[in-house]
Amino acid sequence: MLRPGNAGCNTASDHIESTKLDMAQLPRRLRHGRQTGILTNSYGGTYEFVAWLAKHGQWLSYSVGVTMTDAIHHAVLKVPDPAWTPAVELDGEIRDGAGPPNSRATAEPLTLTVQAQSR
Repeated sequence: MLRPGNAGCNTASDHIESTKLDMAQLPRRLRHGRQTGILTNSYGGTYEFVAWLAKHGQWLSYSVGVTMTDAIHHAVLKVPDPAWTPAVELDGEIRDGAGPPNSRATAEPLTLTVQAQSR
């Protein structure tokens, strides 16, 4: 996507416009629906972009990576194990080491990806 030379980088409006352009290349039947997944790292984790992804009626699945601060880490550890959804590989198998953080008996750093589906 070409932008004016004075445009900021990694703005929410860039992410929204880029996603719209990407989706326009999909067959019409895949442009809206839970089978369409949007993945972004923490640069796409802006309130505006996530709100657009979650907009009622889009029915998109999305995954947004976030920077793990101590505050987020402690908040995540408070989420009860039954509330977690396993991370699944493309072949349908549950990803190794991707269980609830409270069930891990290791000192490895915790990573978090917010996965949701818009309604």
